[in-house]
Amino acid sequence: MLKPDYKRSILSISSSILKKYGLESNYPSLKELDKILESDYKNIVYLVLDCLGTNILENHQNEVKLLKSNLVTNVTSVFPPTTAAATISIHSGLSPYETGWVGWMPYFREYNRMIELFSGCDFYTGEKIITSPEEGILKYESIYEKITKNNPDIKFTKVFPDFSKKYESSFSKICDGIKDACENDEKNLISAYWIQPDSTIHKYGINSLEVKQELKSINDTLEKLISELKDTIIIITADHGAVDVEEVYLNEYKDIDDCLVRPPAIESRFVSIFLKENKKELFKELINKYFKDKFLIYDKDEFLKLGLLGLGKKHERIDSYLGDVILIGNSNINIRYTITNEKFKTLKADHSGITKEEMMVPLIVIKSKE
Repeated sequence: MLKPDYKRSILSISSSILKKYGLESNYPSLKELDKILESDYKNIVYLVLDCLGTNILENHQNEVKLLKSNLVTNVTSVFPPTTAAATISIHSGLSPYETGWVGWMPYFREYNRMIELFSGCDFYTGEKIITSPEEGILKYESIYEKITKNNPDIKFTKVFPDFSKKYESSFSKICDGIKDACENDEKNLISAYWIQPDSTIHKYGINSLEVKQELKSINDTLEKLISELKDTIIIITADHGAVDVEEVYLNEYKDIDDCLVRPPAIESRFVSIFLKENKKELFKELINKYFKDKFLIYDKDEFLKLGLLGLGKKHERIDSYLGDVILIGNSNINIRYTITNEKFKTLKADHSGITKEEMMVPLIVIKSKE
């Protein structure tokens, strides 16, 4: 078990970048990165490689020699360590507690549905419910908006894959976008993101040959990119790590399912459970019966007192997201649920629990040689 350290987390990396541009933040900056950023660079690139956790780097050292040799330190992710929560924290400089981005599919009471935050679709049916929460219900101001407001001489560029055509995307195209954004006479700040190795890790597991191949490709492509850049620093981190998992479907346990008033919400390893009246103690007993020591079990109020979601001002959505009981994975068990007879695509590895493997991520800094 590893709790988020909000004095040394991915938020601290964002805080260091804000500090570089003369802005304050809600979280301490990272001294190691502050020192590096004392030097002036024409181009500063902030690259997030999805699921490149510290454990992934350690397990595949031969494939990531450039990345490993430029490792500065390790920090924790936020909680939960999952893309929908952590990438928004990276780009906003705020914790999930403050942004309301707490996971893949929280419960929205006005629709009585679990809605995927990135798509606006009902997680269990796939039906489109709302437009992107990022532009509406859960809109936030990014660190890049703050920086360019305060520093009008800085040119900001976002280099992300086209998620509507994700199978046409490649890391080479992301790196081409970074290179193009650097080739002007201005001072540039570039935010870049790539979906790997996350997708491959989910599908094949953290130690698979496919993951090794993906990591080597990322490493080699970055090596080529940095050789083509001048006066550039690339700051690299990840949103989370991952663990290999075994999936269980709660609806296959009739006595457990009978306790639920609606399907589970948020994530498969950070699970918000909504219960029928007077079923809380029975539910806890059943979880301990079938999955003893596989999950940390908290009442809603107990969970909030832990401060795992972060500090600062609580977002107005937090209370409604959280059900009667919260389950947090500290083993390799993943909770799934289906409202039909059809199961979801099996995941070999996953994240959003509280193990060290999921929580710890690297800070890597690569500088161009000229």
